[in-house]
Amino acid sequence: MIELLDLQQTLHAFAACNDNHGVYESFGWVYATDGEPMQARFWLPPDEETAFDDDDEVPAEARALGLREYLEPGNFAGVLFVQKRQRPLSTVEEYAKALEHYREHDAFLEVEGVDEALGEATAADRLAARYAGVGADIFTSFDLWLLACGDEQLKATAQAVAHRHEVPVGEALVRCRALPLLLGEALDRNRAQAIKDQFEAIGATVQVHGFKPFPWMEAPVLR
Repeated sequence: MIELLDLQQTLHAFAACNDNHGVYESFGWVYATDGEPMQARFWLPPDEETAFDDDDEVPAEARALGLREYLEPGNFAGVLFVQKRQRPLSTVEEYAKALEHYREHDAFLEVEGVDEALGEATAADRLAARYAGVGADIFTSFDLWLLACGDEQLKATAQAVAHRHEVPVGEALVRCRALPLLLGEALDRNRAQAIKDQFEAIGATVQVHGFKPFPWMEAPVLR
């Protein structure tokens, strides 16, 4: 059965992927009905076998719903990322405009006011996005801080920090005595969860700061 999504739901489906590799693992293609992205309906088949019939054509069930090939998943994600890089607090409507421009011109939409040399938003815009809890990528990200560890956990914690920061254990001990300590920045969900689990298993206290992909979403959390 084909599940039709609006554009916001489609953006959420991409944001739910852990990273770019997760996009390719999750979607075989992006299909859409005719019309502007805000009015169109999208289908995200889970793999290429589902996305195409035996003749590499749009499946009959999809054609019956008015679905057409829209974009390859990596290109769809790329349009979202470039738009977000230029304007971190973009609205759904602005993402729709970027997608429509890419489809029509096979080129990314250039947003006025960005740093032309870097192709990204101003420092003020990036800071505003961070204060709003919006990360730099189109996927959820996390900053992890080591807040505390007892004397009985100090050695094990220092060893874990040494491995994480790639420093000698002696240097890690110094860092563990001068908390808080940043364990990782802009980590994907899987990596952040693994580090959190590792340090909490030792008995250390870890603070998690989650960054959402899009400004209208809720702040993400780890288990």
